[in-house]
Amino acid sequence: MIILIPDFIYSELVGPYGPDVLQRLGKIEDYYSIYNNGARFEVDTGGDYVPAKLPSKQIKKLVRREAQFLFGKSPEIKVICPDEVETKDGRPNESNMQTYLNKAFKSNLWRDKLIKGARDCLIGGRVALKVNVTEDKLSIMFVPADGFVYETALDDVDTLERIVFFYTMQDDADRSRQRIWVQKYRMEGPKCLLDERITDGYGETIEWDGTKQDYDTGLDRIPAYVILNDGLSGDTEGVSEIRDLMCDDAWYGRLKSGNIDSLRKGMNQITYMSGVDPSCMKSFRCAPGALWDLKGDLAQASDGGAPNVQVGTISNTFSYASAFADTESTIKQDMHDLVGVPDLNQESTRNVITSGKGLKTLYWPLICRCEEKMNAWGPALEWLAEMLLYAADVQPNLKNVYGAFEADKHVIMIDNQYPLPEDEDEEKQLDLSEVSNKTRSIKSYLTKWGGPNSKGMTPEEADAEIQQIAKEQQMMQDSFSAEPSPAGDE
Repeated sequence: MIILIPDFIYSELVGPYGPDVLQRLGKIEDYYSIYNNGARFEVDTGGDYVPAKLPSKQIKKLVRREAQFLFGKSPEIKVICPDEVETKDGRPNESNMQTYLNKAFKSNLWRDKLIKGARDCLIGGRVALKVNVTEDKLSIMFVPADGFVYETALDDVDTLERIVFFYTMQDDADRSRQRIWVQKYRMEGPKCLLDERITDGYGETIEWDGTKQDYDTGLDRIPAYVILNDGLSGDTEGVSEIRDLMCDDAWYGRLKSGNIDSLRKGMNQITYMSGVDPSCMKSFRCAPGALWDLKGDLAQASDGGAPNVQVGTISNTFSYASAFADTESTIKQDMHDLVGVPDLNQESTRNVITSGKGLKTLYWPLICRCEEKMNAWGPALEWLAEMLLYAADVQPNLKNVYGAFEADKHVIMIDNQYPLPEDEDEEKQLDLSEVSNKTRSIKSYLTKWGGPNSKGMTPEEADAEIQQIAKEQQMMQDSFSAEPSPAGDE
């Protein structure tokens, strides 16, 4: 199925990049179909049986695993105010800004949306991160590649000049009865303007209370960020993981289906008979312990003698099994290598999974691939945090909803985390030995391993813990010195 883009959507964009994006937009729906149903392949229909056609859906497994590893543990988005003076309570305004962000993320179910947005980006080659700003709410959403088109500056593909979001509210064979929602953001000087309407399939505007034209959003930027998957310099559409995997997946499904047909037709022995009277065959039963009364066919007797009756079986040796397994394994490994996902079912990898370090070695290609993708996702997450903080300047009431703070010079830090177990006990012992050898401070150890569940402490918490340890040691020394001397001692 190829999605049809309404003609009027084409007219929303101008410039060198618009037509290229629109020409390829029709492929995206096909990529989603392959993701959900497996790559399409043809089977031989010339036999005397109905051939099996079982898509492998390896693509769906690989894309899900890649997204799970990338954002299964959501990155930490931290705000730091380096110029704020520290008090006994730390940096209060920095803490307030962090609370504001955390509440905004939690109310938007951010962790769930992030991993789903990553899947959309891997499938469609790009995804739009969008923020809706109202007086009392911040809405964060990811828009798949088949739901928007956009245009960048002529000499800077990193500068977004306009973006159009759209989806079909009501589909119909009659285009006049179709209903399509269209929302367009564009920059005019320092202002971000919004056009929003509902149209029919011909692009004619339908009367609607929410229609907007040249509406001033009050923002100085477009509240959307386009994230591209892989691609080359100057690319504005990204690269779908489906495109690289679909050929291998098609052959994998075709081989698997062919093997099923071979098993179906060859798993039972073929029984042959020679010189048997056809009339007696009607009483034969294929069952364990069955007794066949064989009668010779006199018509096949030679020179008036008794007919030569023969009964036998032909078994399928499945001599192709080794070649099939090797070919299937090669195709599957090629698919795993394309996305860097290790195949944990292989015998060669099972001996490696003995420790956190071994598992990290096994996942190293995927770690490198995810680090590469974070070069695109990291700036997008920084932009999102800045956008949420900036929205409170445009709509001050948002501070009453998510938490009050004072605008201040700040830095956004993105700390990505991968869901790999670590050899914590071994690392703790190594760090403790460094403390004992005085090559590491107690404070450094506590900031790394202290606190509940060994998640680490803040520098202030570590200082308080060190003071408490010193007090307890002093109390122990005082108690020893206060003990009475043995009887008879002066």
